[in-house]
Amino acid sequence: MWDVLIIGSGVCGAATARALARYDLSIAVLEKGSDVCYGASRGNSAMVHGGYDPDPGTNKAIFNVLGNRMFDDLCAELKVPFERSGTMVIATNEEEMEEVRRLHECGLRNEVETLVLDRPALLERWPDMGKGVVGALFCPSGGMVCPYTLVIAMCENAARNGVEFFLNCEAEKVERVEDFWRVTAKDGKVFDTRVVVNCAGTCADVFNNQVSEDRFKIVPRFGSHLVMDREFIPWVDTTITQTPTKLASGGHTKGMGIMPSVDGTVILGTDAEDYTDPDDVATTRRSIDRIVDYFKTFWKHLPISAVYPEFPVSGVITAYGGLRPHPDRDDFIIGEAPDAANFFNAAGIESPGLTAGPAIGEHLGKLIAERLSAKKKADYKPGREVLPTFRTMTDEEKSRAIAKNSDYARIVCRCEQVTEAEIRDAIRRPVGARTVSAVKMRTRAGMGRCQGGFCQSRVVEILCEELGLTPLEVTQSGGESFILTGSCCEHSFPEADEEEKA
Repeated sequence: MWDVLIIGSGVCGAATARALARYDLSIAVLEKGSDVCYGASRGNSAMVHGGYDPDPGTNKAIFNVLGNRMFDDLCAELKVPFERSGTMVIATNEEEMEEVRRLHECGLRNEVETLVLDRPALLERWPDMGKGVVGALFCPSGGMVCPYTLVIAMCENAARNGVEFFLNCEAEKVERVEDFWRVTAKDGKVFDTRVVVNCAGTCADVFNNQVSEDRFKIVPRFGSHLVMDREFIPWVDTTITQTPTKLASGGHTKGMGIMPSVDGTVILGTDAEDYTDPDDVATTRRSIDRIVDYFKTFWKHLPISAVYPEFPVSGVITAYGGLRPHPDRDDFIIGEAPDAANFFNAAGIESPGLTAGPAIGEHLGKLIAERLSAKKKADYKPGREVLPTFRTMTDEEKSRAIAKNSDYARIVCRCEQVTEAEIRDAIRRPVGARTVSAVKMRTRAGMGRCQGGFCQSRVVEILCEELGLTPLEVTQSGGESFILTGSCCEHSFPEADEEEKA
């Protein structure tokens, strides 16, 4: 019998697990993917929102503002890169300036600092701002983080404090049995627990509606992003977006934007399209075309256009997509279901969910700990243990690292300067990498200009060496996504013995 079972290991599931890991509780996290952060949290814009946009008094506004204020300490503790690079909403006409002023008033009510800038004020700070821009809203507390690095770090912290993670374990049914909950997975595994926390993203409505008459519906809302090469980052020092756009199916999108990632690339996006399949995250040509077509027009408004007058399509190195779980209530659904005791929701966590997630986790953790009369651990371990990244070291630091660990001397990913030491560390850490994609998420090996063309074969070899696999068993991202389909020239790989596999 578990004390707490969490369905989903996105930002809310990870944050709740981390919050509860401070207590003497048995905690399990079920994740249907082959790695943590497999769903909505993985495929978003990486923005840490200031909190000027959500309607005052809503869960979105409350947890956005609380979450934003946590990021400096949270990321410092977990060794996660975070930059308060600010967020700007630009206007190209008077109608859009009215929206800028509305957002400013909304920010005041949410107690978020924002500045309304006319064109002269804009040019003082961004002298290359495009001629068509008449003014903007600037929010200094806006920032950027790597979403999967943050979620993985919270999961690692939870795991080093006793939380157990079950990957490739898709929850299917939640039911009440006597005075506890029973969660059955698709593979037949059964988990009995005192408390369920529903952090299932685009499938959160399924589990809530199995146990509660207070029903809601989640609309999977797809969006794509493009990633541009590192050469463009010197001219993108803050996030710049358009004014928000209302959507016919409910809610709104903050619109297309250009964002300086904490990893030195530039992110463009996102669009919005409602889907029916809660698992369809395939990046489509029509979605990519929307972003490209938009920036071909929008580009002239951006400061970078002074250096690159036209949108440099050839500078795009990859694309990714994800689903946002839009709820029919148009607000986060947080807390205990009114007619299902000890069943807690963190549902409908769309934008600004990445920002709000840490605060949502702390809130649910406190509620659940009080409900279970849990006591704080005496031996709780803060933070996580992770090797420093080679690409961020000085030459002197690199020399010391190589002297201490010779694996630092072997560069595996040339584009991102990822060493063998970092890849082995990513596999060995709590909730460690088990696939090529999982290594990529933890180290950035394969995220550079060549997109893994040079380093993937060596990553496969290292996974085999560390996990006792053959190359034919290594996958891109779990399931049937095998890197190799078979051997050639009558060559066969020796089977790893059972002890190595274990």
